Amino acid sequence: MSFFFDDEVCGDYCAACTYLGENSDSGKYYCSYKGAWVSACDPRCSSQVYAYSRSDEARKNMYEYSRNFGTGCYLTTIMCNILGYPDNNYYLNTLRNFRENVMKQNKKWIPLLAIYDMVGPMISFQLKIDKNRKEIAEAMFSNYITKSVAAINEEKYQEAVTIYLAMTNELAARYNVNMNVIAPNINELDMNTLGRARIKKPNKASH
Repeated sequence: MSFFFDDEVCGDYCAACTYLGENSDSGKYYCSYKGAWVSACDPRCSSQVYAYSRSDEARKNMYEYSRNFGTGCYLTTIMCNILGYPDNNYYLNTLRNFRENVMKQNKKWIPLLAIYDMVGPMISFQLKIDKNRKEIAEAMFSNYITKSVAAINEEKYQEAVTIYLAMTNELAARYNVNMNVIAPNINELDMNTLGRARIKKPNKASH
């Protein structure tokens, strides 16, 4: 059973699942089945139990809140939302440590992180609604993520960045996302959130 609003089928998303709590933490809701915080706009998994007791309006608000807030990191979308890895998995932790301790420490890579913040949310959203998302995520994991992590472990940092950029370019091309964006001035960047694709959009949901 599904319900419609704004041309979205919310029965196909976590907002319609009874395992998902209704209290939010930064655009995510606690899933008692996975034991993790997830976005209400994530595609439903095979364990979804339809929440008949949740009103259409409540599902709509949860869905919209997650969609208009939260992270736009397509790496997290691939690893956690689609492939089902926990948020603190080996691959994401390695890439996050690389971002914080290597890329942010080298000025030549700062613009690349800033551009990722701009295009990442667009790629992430399109990937979530792609009917072939599972196949695409598996290909990105096999062809790019594992290879980038292997290069990091061998301290081949430029190679790791090149692999990451190739993955971004392939996904951007698939979803017609313009990579020729102008990165903000380095002095205007928030180094605490740089490279996390956490761009907050206006929230339309009422709370």
